[in-house]
Amino acid sequence: MTDDSIDTFIARPSFTPTAKANDMDPSVRRWWRHLDDLPHNLTQVTTWTFGPPPCPTGDGHLHVAPTVVACLEGVVRVVSPNHTIDLMAGQALVIGAGVWHRHEPVRHGSVWFGLGFLPAFSEAMIADSEREWHGRLPSDPCRHLMEAVLSAGDENARAKAFRVLLTQVLAESVEDLQLTNPALERMVARLAANLHRGIGVKDLVRASGLSRAQAYRVFSEGYGVPLKDAIETSRLWLAEALLAQGLSIAAVAERSGWPSPDTFARAWKRHHGTPPSRVMRQGKRVHPKEPKPSEHSAFISTMPVSTRRDLPEPLSPLFFATAL
Repeated sequence: MTDDSIDTFIARPSFTPTAKANDMDPSVRRWWRHLDDLPHNLTQVTTWTFGPPPCPTGDGHLHVAPTVVACLEGVVRVVSPNHTIDLMAGQALVIGAGVWHRHEPVRHGSVWFGLGFLPAFSEAMIADSEREWHGRLPSDPCRHLMEAVLSAGDENARAKAFRVLLTQVLAESVEDLQLTNPALERMVARLAANLHRGIGVKDLVRASGLSRAQAYRVFSEGYGVPLKDAIETSRLWLAEALLAQGLSIAAVAERSGWPSPDTFARAWKRHHGTPPSRVMRQGKRVHPKEPKPSEHSAFISTMPVSTRRDLPEPLSPLFFATAL
């Protein structure tokens, strides 16, 4: 892996979070023990920050905000158009927004942890080859911490940023998130794989196999925001990442799935009060506003997670609201 846009560093944080759910399913409890040990067992973190345009054919998807993939046990393979990485236990990959990739099927005996961001919340996931668990936690400050890992200027700064991110994740109260509705899964998968192709509400409804009213309800309950808001917010998040990479407004509009550069520019100005060209000139990142969560945000139980007494205090969301 020699691409200059990909940077690998070694990080060995010295903390261990602990779960407090005594009635947790045995498999999930074992997974959380793996996650509990990850900071001590961490040997390598790789970042993919840039990538070519999405492939016109073949499997794959992109995320509109940075994501983490970490191997807790066995081997986990992630493939992009230019790279293939086999993560061993204790290794992690941070994937920047807009990087086209795919996850190979989880091998028997392997367990992986993922962290990503939906418009209304952050999603944590732990899975093996047979089953998976999803959790919901606040987006901030984890999203800012994730981007700090990608933007840190040297190995030590990146290692410190990743350690702070893990500390914060494991200090949050995590709600059990139900994303097992097949119709919802089809809509989310279609969105992630086709956002750049100009996909719209009708396409997601068609993918669900439900009536329009049923699809709207299922999506809002599971994803946290209405269909239309989710699509526009996803495009704005992706556009922000592509602008930060220095792409032209025309290229950003095309890769984000907007019908035209003018349509993109109007949507950006409507949300931010300033045209995207000003963001390019100033070279500053402006995070798109998040839509209001749906009234039907779904969760079943709360699983509090806290860190040991010797850990640094998690950073307050208020700090990021004022400092970034």
